[in-house]
Order: sequence, then C-alpha cells, then structure tokens
Amino acid sequence: MNFLLGLMFFFSGVVLNAVEANSSYGSLLPESKFSGYFKNETAYRFSEPRTYTKIRNTLYFESLTEIYSRHSLFVSGRAYHDVVYDVFDYDTIAARSERDSDQPLAFVETLEQERDTDVAEFREIYFDFAFDNFDLRLGKQFIVWGVIPGVRLIDEINPTDFRELILLDLLDYRIPLWSAKLDYYHAIGDFQFIWIPDIRFHKPAPRGSEWELLQEVPGTLYPEKDKLENSEVGFKYSFEFLRAQLALSYFFTWDDFPVIFRNVRESQNEGDAGETAVDNPPEFLPRYARMHMYGLSFTRPFFNTIVNSEFVYVTDKFFGTSFVDRDGNKFLDYQGALKLDHIRYGLSVDLNIFRTEISPGITLQFIPNYDPSLIQNQLDKTFNIFIRKKIEESSAVFELLGIYLVDLDEIYFKPRFTFSPADKVTLGVGLDLFSGSKSRTGTVAVRGDPTNLTFVTQSTQFLGNFDNNDRLFLEFKISF
Repeated sequence: MNFLLGLMFFFSGVVLNAVEANSSYGSLLPESKFSGYFKNETAYRFSEPRTYTKIRNTLYFESLTEIYSRHSLFVSGRAYHDVVYDVFDYDTIAARSERDSDQPLAFVETLEQERDTDVAEFREIYFDFAFDNFDLRLGKQFIVWGVIPGVRLIDEINPTDFRELILLDLLDYRIPLWSAKLDYYHAIGDFQFIWIPDIRFHKPAPRGSEWELLQEVPGTLYPEKDKLENSEVGFKYSFEFLRAQLALSYFFTWDDFPVIFRNVRESQNEGDAGETAVDNPPEFLPRYARMHMYGLSFTRPFFNTIVNSEFVYVTDKFFGTSFVDRDGNKFLDYQGALKLDHIRYGLSVDLNIFRTEISPGITLQFIPNYDPSLIQNQLDKTFNIFIRKKIEESSAVFELLGIYLVDLDEIYFKPRFTFSPADKVTLGVGLDLFSGSKSRTGTVAVRGDPTNLTFVTQSTQFLGNFDNNDRLFLEFKISF
C-alpha cells in the first residue's frame, strides 16, 4: 500500500511540474480558503438504563488552496472527544447487561470496553487538476455514485463506518479512500474512471459499545494491500436521453463484509448444546471475496415530481447457509456460503406538496437462483420516506426519516427540528427510535445461567437489535 500511495503522489508531482511548465495556466501565486465548525452532539437514552450516551465535541476544518488558476489542493480533518466517558460509568453507557441479557453473565462481564473518543484524523487530502475536457482528482477522497439519497445500491465505493450504526450524517458514515478519479467530458456524455489501491472494509462499532453488532471474526484473511491486482476499479458513463439523466456503471470491488466460511459437523445440531460445543467446535475460515457490480441509474422530472431509480446486477456474491448435508458426508455443505448472483433495485419519487418536500421510496433485493438452504430471503423489501418542511417564520426546518425493513419487521424513525437563531449558528433536537426483534443464534441462557440453555428459532436481525436504544439528541453547531 505504501508503494501504491507513493506512486499516486509521484504522479501528482509529475502533473504539477507539467502544469508549471505551461505558463498559459495563469498565476502561480496560491490562494487559500479556510472554513470549519465546532459541534457538540449530546444523546440521552430514555430506555433503561437511562443515561447520557454521548457528549461529543468535534472540531472540523477544511482548506482549499488554488495552486494554479485551474488546479487546487483540498484538505479536511477533524478531532473529537466524547466527555460522556469521563462522567458516566462505561457499563451504564453501553447497557451491556440489558442488551445481552440472554447471554451468560460471565460473557457480558468480559466484553471489551472500546471507546469511540479521542479521534484526530485527516478526512480528505486530494489534488484537483482541471483541463479543457477532463478533470483529474488524486488523493484521499469520497466517490459517490447513485441517485437515491441515503440508499446504497450503486453507491458501494466507500465502505461504511458503523460506529453509530446508520445514525451518522451521510459523509460521516463513509470511509474516505486513497483513489484516482478521472472525468472526461464529451459531446455524447461524460465518462468517469476510478482506481482505488487503498483496500479498506466496513468499520464495526467499538467492541462492547451500545451499537456493537458486526465485528471482525478472529482469523479473518485479508487481501494483500500492496498488490496492484487487488485494487478496485470502476467506470461510469453518464448521458441525457429524452430529458432523463442516465448512467451506466461497472465496479470491480471487494465485498466489504467478509465471507464466513466454516466447517461444521452434523453432530453439532444434535444432543446437548453445551456438550457439542466442546466435542465438535466449528472451524471458521473468514475471508474477503471479489464481486462485480453492473449498474444503471435513472433520473427524470415528471411535472412537479422527480423520479429516481437504480438497478444493480451483482455477480459472485456469497450468501450464508443454514445446516444442509446433501452429499451425506456429515459436514455442512458449501462451507456455509453459496456464491450467487443477485439483483438490487430502488425507486424514489421527490414530491413537493404544500411547500413540503416528500420523498417516498422502495428498495428490493432479489436472488434469482435461490437455494432453500440460504439464511437470507429470496426477496428482501425496504420502504423508506424522507420529509422536509421549512418553517420560515421560525427560521427552522423539520425533517423526518423513516425506514421499514419489511421482511425483518423492523422500523427506524428519526424526527428532527433544526433552528438557526443567528448567522452560522444552528441548534438541532430530535429522536432516534427503533422497533423490532433481536437476532437469535439458536440458544439462549435463561437468566444469564450458562448451565441453563434453551433452544430458540435462529434469526438474523438488524435494526431490531437496538430496540432498547431509543434516544433524544441535541446538537449545537457554530461555523467559521
């Protein structure tokens, strides 16, 4: 990886030297613009145990320096500290005893206490080079594809930071990557090429925290980051047709979730759960896998509405399976993961009714060659809605985000009011509300007793795992 990043910066220097040799690009005197903000985010969980769970103070800055009249350097960074860990007990903040009440108490007490605090980092560092018919961006950056805001179908380039599940702002939950992006402009449309040598994956929430769900499995095999062949590459062609904005895309990428291959003997599903866990422990072989994504996006105005649509065909995606032994060798078939193609589709409509922006949408994920052994449903459906209303007389904005995972029967609501009492000052207040059931691994400990296990139906949930994390949040932000 160091070699590849060095190559990227070397190429930046070559371009800069070439530009400097050509005096037609105007003044060589740099001009910088600096801005940023200070923000406090405070959250209070009103489900038991009631407590403050976040008092985070963040300082963010960004700087744009014009190196030449058409070329620039952009740098952004942030630092934050969460005071809540200085004031309140960690076990109360994480609510681990309540969240993991179906686990043995000895397990809960030994969970790690990883804190999301004392963070200082550069978010973006990139050079922009503008020419007559193409632009080049080199460095650490975000690359956003797709046309449905807040929904990641085509937009799978930057991995996700799950430190607060899906509650973060759009750019906060994306992880920036060292990348090269070339945009070429032609009469028949716009072409974009991307190269990403910086191989990173989804970042789970801190271990033991109230948002802990997806964690790295011990022994996970990662791809070698210094190898050029492990880079991610993509292409997008955007054009206009019959008043519609269309884009065709291709992305050769790594699945940002590891494939949990495992060797499991049939006897593990029989007899006493405590004994089989010792006699025949499963062997986990997690590793990351490549996949291809072919996308089509569509945006078109119809009267007073705008229709946005995305279609993605994904090949070589692995899906987890439940126990099946079709070849009769007493071991789990396919090592617990089947490689299949699948389809993602999303549709949203942007409406304006009585000066209120309303955007309902639906997303679908379908597996054409479905196998009954898969844990995942053949068709997964999600409804979402976003409402935004300006209240001019109060210098306020009301927003509501709603997500309903139909097949999992899980709901997330986020109503929010934002006020602007003064120039460059904003105040926000809102709620994060969850509804749904927890995931079940197949056995639970009754009242935390590891010797008293009971079998339950296995299920994999998402938002429902945080049904007891409902919270009130306040935000204060001053920009400069």
